[in-house]
Amino acid sequence: MMESSPAVDFKALQEALTAAVGSARSLDEIEAWLKSQQYVKSVQLSNYLLKSYPPQRDFIVEFVMEDGSTVKKIVNIYDLGNQQFEFHQLRDE
Repeated sequence: MMESSPAVDFKALQEALTAAVGSARSLDEIEAWLKSQQYVKSVQLSNYLLKSYPPQRDFIVEFVMEDGSTVKKIVNIYDLGNQQFEFHQLRDE
């Protein structure tokens, strides 16, 4: 598979996610923020909770690249409880 130049600046996205997830008070808010990004085609919250400490949730996000292709990434967040969340990592599916 050839790498295309992404329209998505994943480094900038991670910085934005840190702020957006940190200020969100629900998974719905995080999902809505992700869906509002212009290069996001779809967002799906995985239906499982990773039972780590703290627990983790995954959003499967499909991004549209510059050449029109799509790439899926996992947005992994910590669920700190008490309606508090923290962005953990952006990784390949």
